[in-house]
Amino acid sequence: MVPKFITIHCSATRPSWSDCDVEDLRHMHTSKGWSDIGYHWVITRDGIMQVGRPMTRNGAGVKGHNANNIHICLIGGVDEDNKPVNNFTGNQFDTLRHAITGFAGRHGIREENIKGHRDWPNVAKECPCFDVQDKLQEWKI
Repeated sequence: MVPKFITIHCSATRPSWSDCDVEDLRHMHTSKGWSDIGYHWVITRDGIMQVGRPMTRNGAGVKGHNANNIHICLIGGVDEDNKPVNNFTGNQFDTLRHAITGFAGRHGIREENIKGHRDWPNVAKECPCFDVQDKLQEWKI
């Protein structure tokens, strides 16, 4: 894979499932018949970045847009009633900022190629439940 894009996702898990991690998501995805977790990286509620699918393989995060795309998933993104909400922690956003800066710098990924899942064509989801481009402007990346 030659990364040209970064896509940010949310796990759409409730705050009460605060200990959700990469292995929980891997189990959810493989139980659907997928070969592995769809994301390359998962950021837990406490801001720990965990390895998901190997970066040598395309992710499975956005149908039709997985080639050369780094997929990063934040744990959370819905409330206790499963309604989309930006409920991510400061630690998660700190780690996400660091990850985006590192990957974009290392691979020469342009700012306009850093997207939320919902920003791709034909996606009818709120994921990741915040505007990624607004966050990049806030961070001045």
